[in-house]
This record gives sequence, structure tokens and C-alpha cells, in this order.
Amino acid sequence: MLPEFFSDIEKKYTKQPDKILEYWPKVIGKKLSPLTKAVSFQNNVLYVLVKSSTLYSILVQTEKDKLLKHMQKKFGMDSIRQIVFKSG
Repeated sequence: MLPEFFSDIEKKYTKQPDKILEYWPKVIGKKLSPLTKAVSFQNNVLYVLVKSSTLYSILVQTEKDKLLKHMQKKFGMDSIRQIVFKSG
């Protein structure tokens, strides 16, 4: 029953990627939100554009796992498998 429940959650959010994209500012926080933008969610991968090269380095090197776990807690472990940061 529990695996079926999580499967339903995964299907719900992979069919509605806008919910995941809309939630990103809450995860990253008010101060850093203007410097990042969740641009797409495809194949269980969240793509985030980062405007600052310094912030990009910090996110990739130290914060990526923490942010991924936070998103997985909200949307289900299998809903989001990876976060890819792009500098730009």
C-alpha cells in the first residue's frame, strides 16, 4: 500500500512539473531566490539557472544534496532524482 501511495505522488508531480518549479523559491529562500530560477523539470531532473558564479559554486559543491533531499521530502523520493545547476 505504501509503495503504491508513493507511486501516485510521483505520477502526480511528474505530470505537473509547474508545481515543482513554483516550489523552488521556497526551498532556496527569499535572499537567494532572485539569483536563481528553476527553468524546467524533465525526466525527474530539476534544472536551475544560477545568475552568480559564486553562488553556482556553492550550490554545486556544498548545498546540492541538502536541496535535493528537501525537494524529495516534499514531492517524493522518486519524483526528483537530480538537480542540475547551470550558470548564466
